[in-house]
Amino acid sequence: MKFLSFLLLYIVILLFGYELFAQTPGADPEPAFNPDSVFVFESPRPLIVKGDKTYVKSNSYGLDVILSDSGFGFGLFWQKQMFGGDMIVYSNLLISGARNSDEFDQFIGNRWQVPNKINRIYKFPLTFGIQQFVFRDALSESLQPYLTVGVGPTFVLNTPYTYDRIPNGEIMGWFKSFGYGEFTIRFGGSAGIGAYFGNINNSILGVNIKYYYVPYGGEGIESVAGLPMTNMGGVFLTLTVGTVY
Repeated sequence: MKFLSFLLLYIVILLFGYELFAQTPGADPEPAFNPDSVFVFESPRPLIVKGDKTYVKSNSYGLDVILSDSGFGFGLFWQKQMFGGDMIVYSNLLISGARNSDEFDQFIGNRWQVPNKINRIYKFPLTFGIQQFVFRDALSESLQPYLTVGVGPTFVLNTPYTYDRIPNGEIMGWFKSFGYGEFTIRFGGSAGIGAYFGNINNSILGVNIKYYYVPYGGEGIESVAGLPMTNMGGVFLTLTVGTVY
């Protein structure tokens, strides 16, 4: 009797269980897994951040190699991209000799020297300025031309070429002459054009040509006797190489 009761209960369970899990015709299959709504596990940090932007290295520094009407020189620069990369603010310090005529050694008396030279002159323009990119949308990303303007002080150092600065006199040694050097400061500005090559967010490689106007004032300063220089600027052709951070 008990056996028949258990058998009847088993049949009832099978019939009702089949009805509970049977698929309704035309309905989508039930999901294989029904997650527990009581316990919800979340990542300790978001997997996707809305509005996340790639970090752009906007600062850079490096070396300038220059060629001017006074010869070769070099310098250092620092710059920063502004306004989404459309403009750059910069500062640079250049080091170059200064002269206003060709100066070649000639054999005078019993030695080689530059005729009538009385001073060795060096100039150190320190410039603060901006570079505005132009035609970026019309050209390739690997060529980025710009216009530039800047202002700042120029430090001028003159050391004697001959003792007592006497034309064609006895030449003073280069190292010794710094003990008699004289510093002056003059203010001026520059303007020019240039271009960067490649992606400036990875490295800096470019060229520019600038004209510096730095009035010396008064009667000027002489490298060669009788030929005073009144403008310590001039045209500078610069090769720029740097790194970003």
